[in-house]
Amino acid sequence: MTTRLDPAVVDAIDRCVAAGLGPNRGSIVSAAVRAWLAEHSEEAIIASYRRRYAHDAAHEDLIGHVAEFSVAACLAADQT
Repeated sequence: MTTRLDPAVVDAIDRCVAAGLGPNRGSIVSAAVRAWLAEHSEEAIIASYRRRYAHDAAHEDLIGHVAEFSVAACLAADQT
């Protein structure tokens, strides 16, 4: 997945790598996503997207994809 991060976030990620919290940027971002997913239930994530995109029926697919991603990410974390 490609995303643009604010330069301050990239700096913080680089400081994490420099401090030895992970071997590279990707590992830091992955750990952050896993931690966030561990703190937020599937229902809460889906409800959040429904609130955000309630006015646009075209985003129903997005809600399903987000749920699939978060489940897949949690499963992948259990295998690492």
